[in-house]
Amino acid sequence: MTGGFGAVLCVVLNTDAAGAQRVVEALKLWTPATSLGGVESLVERRRRHGNEPDSIPESLLRLSVGIENVDDLYDDLVNALKEIA
Repeated sequence: MTGGFGAVLCVVLNTDAAGAQRVVEALKLWTPATSLGGVESLVERRRRHGNEPDSIPESLLRLSVGIENVDDLYDDLVNALKEIA
């Protein structure tokens, strides 16, 4: 994307693997999936796969922002993060 920011970002939550999974499961608008080809918002926990290297934090979430309303996506993420508050 020329002159702007991309729509994929990673965050490392201050929690363990179980807490990160609770956040993913609490999301209503973000679909748990590995893909970059669609227009829907996706969330992925890489370390849920047993073959990922230890250098990837267990609480890392990759967010791919879709075309849904940004305020709705933000509110959904904030509400899901309450699972580990």
